[in-house]
Amino acid sequence: MYLCTEIACNEMRRNAYIILTTLLLLLMAMPPVAAQQDKAADRIKQLTKEMYQRFSEDDYEGLKKVGNELKSESEKVGDDITYYKSWGNIIIKSVEQEGRQQALNMMKELREHAIQHNSKFGLYTSYYTTAHILNMMDDTEGAIENYKKAGEILKANYPKESMAPTYNAIAEVLVQQKKDSLAVVYSQKALSDPYISLLQRRISLSNICQAYGWLGKRAEFDRAYARLSKLEPLSENISDDRRKVEVFRASMNGQHEEAIKQASKMKSRVSRLLYQNKAYEWAGRWEEALTAYKNYRFYQEEVNKKELKEQAKYYQMELNIAQAENESKDLRLRNRRLEQRQLEDELTHKQLETETAKLKLQNMDIELANAAIKHKNDSLEQCTQAALLDEYKLRMEAQRQSEKSHHIMIVAAAAIALLIIGGLSLFQYRRQRQIKQLQCMNERLQTAYDLLKQTTTAKELMESELRIAHDIQTSMVPHDFPERRNIDLYAQLKPAKAVGGDLYDFIFFDDKFYFCIGDVAGKGVPASMLMSATINLFRMTAKEGFPPEYIATKLNDTLSTDNPDGMFVTMFIGVIDMSSGHMDYCNAGHNPPLLDGAFMDVESNAPIGLWPDIEFVGQQVDYVKDKMLFLYTDGVSEAENTVQEQFGEERLQALIHLNNMESSRQTIETTIKAVTHFVGDAEQSDDLTMMCIKVIA
Repeated sequence: MYLCTEIACNEMRRNAYIILTTLLLLLMAMPPVAAQQDKAADRIKQLTKEMYQRFSEDDYEGLKKVGNELKSESEKVGDDITYYKSWGNIIIKSVEQEGRQQALNMMKELREHAIQHNSKFGLYTSYYTTAHILNMMDDTEGAIENYKKAGEILKANYPKESMAPTYNAIAEVLVQQKKDSLAVVYSQKALSDPYISLLQRRISLSNICQAYGWLGKRAEFDRAYARLSKLEPLSENISDDRRKVEVFRASMNGQHEEAIKQASKMKSRVSRLLYQNKAYEWAGRWEEALTAYKNYRFYQEEVNKKELKEQAKYYQMELNIAQAENESKDLRLRNRRLEQRQLEDELTHKQLETETAKLKLQNMDIELANAAIKHKNDSLEQCTQAALLDEYKLRMEAQRQSEKSHHIMIVAAAAIALLIIGGLSLFQYRRQRQIKQLQCMNERLQTAYDLLKQTTTAKELMESELRIAHDIQTSMVPHDFPERRNIDLYAQLKPAKAVGGDLYDFIFFDDKFYFCIGDVAGKGVPASMLMSATINLFRMTAKEGFPPEYIATKLNDTLSTDNPDGMFVTMFIGVIDMSSGHMDYCNAGHNPPLLDGAFMDVESNAPIGLWPDIEFVGQQVDYVKDKMLFLYTDGVSEAENTVQEQFGEERLQALIHLNNMESSRQTIETTIKAVTHFVGDAEQSDDLTMMCIKVIA
């Protein structure tokens, strides 16, 4: 009997070895699933970025191609949100390119797909696109109603999705309704959204500029325009929303030909005709304004046919019914879950009864086992006589099993050999394909290498220009600070990778201390050249002993002349009487400084260089001795971390107010460390410039 048991164990080990070997070969042939998933996620991320770039550039054909590819990729991985976002963006841009009817058909297809798949984000996208189409048909009330419904669905089901697109869309409709103050409120809501993207931030500032432009509030318009220019420098390839802002800017400055030019470049025919009418009207060219208005009304009546409006309202009613049915489905689903729980409770009760019956059967089995043991004890002699016969039978059975296992091993070995041969054949085939692919890649690399040589020459020229601009910027600002008994002075400029236009300067004239800090709008060599000219002009006028407001006026008169690119600089200029401690200052659109940890009161003067013939208003502080004056540029307050959260003026004020610094240098170095720690791994996007002054009594 022991011999039979050992033979059976050996056979089991051989079978287990064969099974494990086969499984190992199958696992080696399986593709790396995790690698495929990572590749799909990277592809979706790349396509999403390209989609929003096409959207902001009004490139409909490119958007349509990228959006359809993104729909396909996100559907494969079950990304519901990205799927409907790409579909909705295509519908929004199709209104102008393919007409209202085609947009309505696409919107109906999206709505039916969302209902069929019970998608909350699909219903949100349906309401959002319906609102956009109703707005294009001049049904502004219906558009706002649908935007608000879309916002309610998004807030209730997707709290981490940004509400900024919805707020900005409502603000755009309110601007059309001439409810400009309310439009500013909704745009500010979008700016305060914690998940807002860079594109939506530009749209918010554009809406604010248009609202203030219609209201005629020039000072508020200038501040919003300065923020928008830093986010989106002016170029030839800009969106229609930005061109609307440029129409207002040019008209406010009397540059009517420029306003008409910007309006004529708009890609949307509706926007182009409307803003041409307004630009001609503001220029006093009434006949051309009337022609543009007639064309605008004719186009509106042509595209907004009655049947399309009725169809859009019908789609909206169907969408409301679909939402109600969706909510009813949720209620029925909850009822079914309650019924399922009741059935589970009943099933548990029945299982308990079954377990009780099993216990009874086990007790009966134990009694039968005891009876069997007694019977075996009674027939022990019979079992002893039969044991020898059983042993002979077991040996014969073991021999048959051994022969059977031997045949099984032969078959398994043949199968493994076939698998190995097939694997080697597949490996050879793939190797040949890889060799061909490597040859193609080699040819492409050679072509890319030739292009790289050409690009490297151009890059070296560009880097040379940037080095020259960087040398100009660093050489113009002072680096040596006077060691005087009556003043503690320190400043530092930490440039970003791109050459910027931050500046600071100071000069002692008789018993007076002149100083300034500024930020030129823009990057690169033009910004550094304007920064150099600004510092030279400041030194010339300061040496004449003029007050700060006069210096600002003279700088503006010089820099605004022959300035077709509209470059400007924000500045804070001050002069301190070292004997009396009296300070005169003038703020030209710059960030307000901190005096003993509190923000100073500053006039809303325009930045220097935007418009000629501006009289700047000056202010004064009676006594600043033994008080810490901290000046900075917006690169400090607007420094962003990896989640696009800004350092902010409140955090800066708390840092200056709570930390009792021993010197001006320690104040600036502590601030730079705090900003660097806050930004973390995010790339520095703007110059960090600070100046700290303390006049000692």
